[in-house]
Amino acid sequence: MLIPSILVNEHYDDRYFDVVNAIHEAKQVFFRGAKILEKLALQDELIIGETGFGSGRMLLAFLDYLKENAITNKRIIWNSVELHPLSPNRIREILKCFSETHADLITLLSSNYESLHINGNGWYFCTINTGSCTLELRLRIGEALEMVTELERPCVAWFLDGHGPKKNPLMWRQELLNAIGIKTTDNGTFATYTVAGIVKRGLQNAGFTISTIPGCGGKKESLCGWK
Repeated sequence: MLIPSILVNEHYDDRYFDVVNAIHEAKQVFFRGAKILEKLALQDELIIGETGFGSGRMLLAFLDYLKENAITNKRIIWNSVELHPLSPNRIREILKCFSETHADLITLLSSNYESLHINGNGWYFCTINTGSCTLELRLRIGEALEMVTELERPCVAWFLDGHGPKKNPLMWRQELLNAIGIKTTDNGTFATYTVAGIVKRGLQNAGFTISTIPGCGGKKESLCGWK
């Protein structure tokens, strides 16, 4: 398939997501893998960590996930990081491919992202009101290890989505995975698209028990686990 240039992260020569299955992939691989529905059933507050905000695809899918599962009265704290932040206009251009089915959520997400007024490294905050839940976006512009080590509270779920280890090896180095392990609650979960051996070993060394679930978009399996 010819990938539109707007979807390519020029820093890693890799696409931000699969243009066909991106929303379904997020739900199948990340939300199912990290057992998000089970956690939402038990907790009024959910602290999530994401390595690689990118175009906001994961957050868009999560907003839709809350909507389609009729989740109400929950507080979501969404900690994310991005080394190469995109402009609000490019975010809108990239997410436009979902506009036929998610136009309202794209507007909600992109307007809140624009309100961050990103200008250099550091933390940026906004509160996204979905009408049924409150989601606090806490976006760290900078390196992933900085974000993880600066977290005041551990996460109950991690979405590890910073391109694969061949394209972005720093995102999968042992030092960072160890820090993620430290900043994960007991029985906290993770999910990721990659099943590379170096990632499996790294997460095990960081204190996680790993497992696999069916993949998405032609990929046989993806990786998940718990601490």
